[in-house]
This record gives sequence, C-alpha cells and structure tokens, in this order.
Amino acid sequence: MERETGSRRETVRQAAALWVVRLDDPSCSAADRAAFEAWRAESHENEAAFEREAAAWARLDRLRAMRPGMERPDRDLLAPERRLILPKFSRSPWARGMAAAALAAVVVTGVMTFTGGTAYATAIGERRVVVLSDNSRIELNTDSKVVVRYRKGVREVKLLRGEAVFEAAKDARPFLIKAADAVMQADAGAEMAVRLRSDGAAVTVKRGAVALDPEPTEGKDELRLTAGVAAIYSSAGHRSRVVSDSEIDRALAWRQGAIALNGQSLEQAVAEFNRYNRQQISIADPSISGLRLAGYFQTTEPKSFVTAVTSTFPVRAFEGSDGGIRLSRRG
Repeated sequence: MERETGSRRETVRQAAALWVVRLDDPSCSAADRAAFEAWRAESHENEAAFEREAAAWARLDRLRAMRPGMERPDRDLLAPERRLILPKFSRSPWARGMAAAALAAVVVTGVMTFTGGTAYATAIGERRVVVLSDNSRIELNTDSKVVVRYRKGVREVKLLRGEAVFEAAKDARPFLIKAADAVMQADAGAEMAVRLRSDGAAVTVKRGAVALDPEPTEGKDELRLTAGVAAIYSSAGHRSRVVSDSEIDRALAWRQGAIALNGQSLEQAVAEFNRYNRQQISIADPSISGLRLAGYFQTTEPKSFVTAVTSTFPVRAFEGSDGGIRLSRRG
C-alpha cells in the first residue's frame, strides 16, 4: 500500500512538471489551458504539486539569465552519496524539456531533484511556507534553511540554520527532523517549532507528541515531548519544561511578523531584532543591557522598537558610521 501511494504521488508530480513546461511553451493553445484547468481542479494534490513544480521552474528561469559561475552549487543538496535518477519520459517535447530542466537544476544549484532532495531557504527578514508532497508543512522563519529528503521509507527534514515550524501529515512513513545533535520523530498531526541556538536545538511542541533522541543514540534514553513542553537538546544532554499556550504564542509571534517581549532584557530584545534586519542594533553602554521590556513589535521595523525604548527609558539612540543603530544611556 505504501509503495502504491508513493507511485501515485510520483505520477502526480510528473504530470504537474509536464504541465508547467507545457504552459510555458509559446505554442500552448486555449484547449491545452482548459485541459490543464480541468486536471488541476481534480484534486488539491494536483494543485499543490503544480505550485511546487511551477516554483522550481521559475527558479530555473532566473538561472538562465545568469552568467556561468554566478551561482554556486548548494553543497547541502549535492552530497557525494546522491545519484541523479531520472524517470523514463515520453518523447514529447514537453517531457524532454522537463528532463533537461531537472538535470540543469541539479547540476547548477540543486534546487530541484528527482531523488527527493530539495533545499528551502529564507533570506534575512523573510518568512516562507512550504507544503510538501505528503501535505506536511514547513514554515521557515528569517534566515533559515532546511533540506528535505524522502527516501528508504522515511520522510527526513534537516534544519541547517535558523528556525522553522513543522506540521507532520499522516503517512505510513516516519517523519524525522534533524537539528544539530537532535533527531526527532513527530507523530502524525504533530506541530512543533525547532530553533538552532548556540546551546543546541530548542524544541517546542504545540500539538501532538514528538520523540527525541540524540545523535548518536548509544547509551541515551528516548525523550518524549507532548504538547505544551519545550526542551533544549544538545550532545551534552537535555533540559525540558512545561510552557503555557500564551508563552508558545509569544515564541511563535514571528509567524504573524511580530516579536513578542514579556520581560526579556534589552540585550535579548536587540539580539532578536537583529535576526530579522540588516540594519543592526548594538548596545554601546553595558549599563542599560539589563532593562526589561514588554510589548509587541514588527520584526522588520527596528526603528519603531528603538523609538519605544528611548521614549520609555533613559536611553538615547544614534546612527553609527556603518548605518547601524547604537544605544547608550541618556543624561
């Protein structure tokens, strides 16, 4: 049954890829477009597959405009153990075009493969929602990156940097998340946030349950987290605690483009804002680092945050020669 399901998904994905190429062809007729609309309306799976393949095709279009050598291969995708395995296409021009597109994407940037490995990333200040082929969802926060690989009966996602929320769809295959020294297996329907920090992987379970193991797992007991539990996990061990719904909502306020402060120090708040903005804030006077703050702020509006700080505390702000904002004590 699992093999049949995987084969059907691959058939849908291939059909979506061919439609992307066909619609991009100048000779595409009104009848072709009507046939496409009928195919897309058949199921949400068809629609989601088309959106994913269209996004990959758009990235390839941008690559065509680049001079050779401007884009470096993605080392996280072009791993030595990977082999490019293309399915057998028909002799239609659209099929041949899709095969060529897939090959170019793998060789040039690794943004698209037929082996199931795909990288998704966000820039500083950007957020992105990705719907996977099994309808699992990944929501990436600022400056984050994941690599998704479905192989050997396992759905595997590796968080390489930043932060993401994962929602595991029901499927016979395990849904594994790797982050730093942690390996997590999410139950079907589980929703969890994972953030890479200097002290390890911070995991917060919003819904369902997640089993955590270190990597490697020798001599370690499994840690099972349920909804409302947060943990910090590293090679040195783990620590966990119960968190309230409101605390989880504040931690995930970035999903609405906000930073929610509830007693954090000025130093902590500045570090959080700097994750989302190229204009960096720094504290020039250590004596103000411990000021405690509360409130909601837009992630990409550091000047509004600075205005709130300077109007509430004896703090002044000035712009440095590098364009950054410096904070010091006033008076």
